[in-house]
Amino acid sequence: MKPLFTVSLLLSAAGALRAQPAAVQQFQNFQLSQPSLLNNLMAGTNAPDLYRGENEDVGPQRILRLNPRPKRFDVTLDSQVFYTDNANFALSPDNIGSFVFVNTFQAAFTPPPVTWGPGNFAPAIGLASQWYNYGKPSMQAFDFEAQTLFVNGKYSLGLWQIGLGASYNRLVDQSSYDETYREFLPNLGVQRIVPLCQKLFLVLGDQVAYHFSQEPLLPGSRADINNRFDNTVNVSLNWQVAGRVIVQPFYRFQYSFYPYNTAQTGGRNDFFHGAGLTVAWYATSQVTCRAFFNYNLKRTDDAYIPAFEELNGGAGLSFDWKF
Repeated sequence: MKPLFTVSLLLSAAGALRAQPAAVQQFQNFQLSQPSLLNNLMAGTNAPDLYRGENEDVGPQRILRLNPRPKRFDVTLDSQVFYTDNANFALSPDNIGSFVFVNTFQAAFTPPPVTWGPGNFAPAIGLASQWYNYGKPSMQAFDFEAQTLFVNGKYSLGLWQIGLGASYNRLVDQSSYDETYREFLPNLGVQRIVPLCQKLFLVLGDQVAYHFSQEPLLPGSRADINNRFDNTVNVSLNWQVAGRVIVQPFYRFQYSFYPYNTAQTGGRNDFFHGAGLTVAWYATSQVTCRAFFNYNLKRTDDAYIPAFEELNGGAGLSFDWKF
C-alpha cells in the first residue's frame, strides 16, 4: 500500500483495505463460475471435430472422448464481460452494481497423455494473466491483475478423472502494480462422467484445496489471515443440443475453513452456493462463444465479514490455439 500521512488519506485507505478482500472474492468467484465444459469432450455418435484433424488422430468416436491432446502447446485468449449487481460483495443497500471486464491470456505446455497402468496421465504446466476492470467509476480504483503459475496432471480411467496440481497466484493493483495478495494453492480432485444418453451427460466432481496466503500486513491483523481449506462439490448437466452447441446448467457448493478469523478468536466457516447456466457455441476448432447467468450466495459465521448475494450475467469469447 502507498504511504498515508493525513486523516483523509487514512480514511480512504480504510475503504481500500475493506475492498481488498473483494478482489480475492472476485478472483475466486470467477474461477467457481466458469463452466466445466471441456474443449475436447463431446457426447454422441460421430461428434464433430473440436480441433482440426481430431478424427484423424483418434478415429471416429461413438462414446465420450476425454482430452485427446495431439499438440504440445496450448495458448488461450479469452475476453468476458458481465454485469453484476454486487461488485463490492456487500450487504444491501451498500452493494454496487457494475460491469466487469475480464481478459485472460494463458499459455501451457501440454505433452500427449502417457499410458500409466490401466489409464492415461496428462500433465500440464503453464502461466496465465487475468485483467479485471470495473465499468463503475467508483470501483475503478480497485481494478486488478491476477498472475498465475500452475502445474497439474489428470489421470483418466474410463469415465473417471483424478486431478492433482498446484498453482501460485498473485494479485496486483493495476495502477501501481503493488502486490495486494498472493497464495500457494495445492489441490486434489476427482470427477465422474455419467452418460445419460448420446448427447446428454452428468458431471459430478469434488475438489479439496488449501490456500497458503500472504497479503500486506494491516494493523491488528496478520499477513496469513486468508489461509483457508476449501472443499468444492460440483454438479453439472451437459447437453449437446446441436452439433456444436452445449447447454450446461450447474450447481457448486464450497465449504471454506479459515484457521484465523478477523477477530482472531478462532476459526471461521464460510458456505458458498453458486448456480448458473452457460450456453457455449464452438464456432470453429479454435473459437468458442458463450453466454451465461450466475447466482452466488455466501454465508459466514464471522461477524466482521459480510455475507452477500450476487446476480451476474454476460458473454465471453475464447480463442484456443494448439500447436
